[in-house]
Amino acid sequence: MHADVEAVTWTLEHGGTRPSDSDRAQGQRLLDEHVAMGRLTSEEFGDRAAQVQHARTKSELLAAFQGLPRSHPRFDEQVQPRRFAIPEPTADVPHLRYAVTAIVSSCAVAGAIGTLLLALQEPAVLFAAAGVLLTVYFALVILGHRTES
Repeated sequence: MHADVEAVTWTLEHGGTRPSDSDRAQGQRLLDEHVAMGRLTSEEFGDRAAQVQHARTKSELLAAFQGLPRSHPRFDEQVQPRRFAIPEPTADVPHLRYAVTAIVSSCAVAGAIGTLLLALQEPAVLFAAAGVLLTVYFALVILGHRTES
């Protein structure tokens, strides 16, 4: 009986005020707890959850908790906003270096294969292809040593 008197007093104090989004969220969370405790069926939960979401006043929101033990929304509780940590960027980006190396290498291999196919018809192109391939290889080796130091 003490809980009913407390609920009536609470309704009289806060009934005409419009609920905030955090009030509705708190009401939903409390209804979830009542379902978990087996106090509400899924159909009752659906009806009461809709009532909480569409409540225009705090007394309408509290009406969704009629017949339930004291686990009603407390409108005086302030919900603290969540703060999310933003990771700081790192100076070294090795995956970018590997991506560039993979792209350049695959282009070099494709060019070498194309040139070798041409070299079957023209033997002089084979020497040019070997020169390009060696140039790209040494460039990658030199760049690799510079970025690792």
